[in-house]
Amino acid sequence: MMEGVGRRLGTKGVLLTNIGSRSLNGREKNVLFRNQADGSFIDVGWPNGADRIEDGRGLALLDSNRDGSLDIALRNYRAPAGLLVNRPNSNHWIGFKLVGTRSNRDAIGARIRISAGGRAQTRVVSAGGAYLSSNSLRQHFGVGEKEHVDTVQIDWPSGITSQFRDLQTNRLYRIEEFPVLLSDWP
Repeated sequence: MMEGVGRRLGTKGVLLTNIGSRSLNGREKNVLFRNQADGSFIDVGWPNGADRIEDGRGLALLDSNRDGSLDIALRNYRAPAGLLVNRPNSNHWIGFKLVGTRSNRDAIGARIRISAGGRAQTRVVSAGGAYLSSNSLRQHFGVGEKEHVDTVQIDWPSGITSQFRDLQTNRLYRIEEFPVLLSDWP
């Protein structure tokens, strides 16, 4: 919490300042940024219907309908949960569900690096990620026009490294740590 916000500095008690209806935690427009792939981002919340003015409490990314487009699950204060479903487009994607055998079962801490058409991306499997939120454990990569991913390297928490070449896009792969097992995941 910011020092002095809603509180009178220099007082000896816990005397809070009455700020009336001006909440410090809510009713601000949400934003959604698109990576421009040049080191900059642009706010696309309004054209995509994500610039909602609610008292946000949680947000998680997932592919709820398994169409390859990430959707947004929202939880707002004193409001029902919501799901913003992303419309698929012609861009390609690849996804991974990692299963640890020597590392932890959910592969928390595993690092996935992909390269497609000279562009590299990295994801780290994590549990949690924001206030009251946790994203899907499936790791999703958008690869634009590429129909194949050139290389995939997984560095498992146990120290094992798995490598794959020339994987087809628009698929979700299940990968077990040891012995290494790669399969399409229904």
